[in-house]
Amino acid sequence: MKFDISLGMFVLSLIGAFSGWVAWWINNFNLNKQIATQKAVAIATKAVNEERDFVHLRNNQKDISNGVALGFNEMDRRFDNVDRELLEQKAWLIRGKPAHD
Repeated sequence: MKFDISLGMFVLSLIGAFSGWVAWWINNFNLNKQIATQKAVAIATKAVNEERDFVHLRNNQKDISNGVALGFNEMDRRFDNVDRELLEQKAWLIRGKPAHD
């Protein structure tokens, strides 16, 4: 039996092409898996960042609300003081005595 060189070259080229296709397919699968992992990490990171930002905004809103409430409490206290002072002056005026001796 005589060995045909062209047939041997054809078989070797088929083996090379098939092994190249397998190597490409494995690399493509790994690349797609890596890209999917990177996308999942990016989505998870974005979700965590959005949650953190929302918590910061909520805490800032609470701080602003507390500050406004404290401001109104202070204004109420001052108005109460002014009201008390006016009542004292009114009482002194009704008695006919000066407000401050």
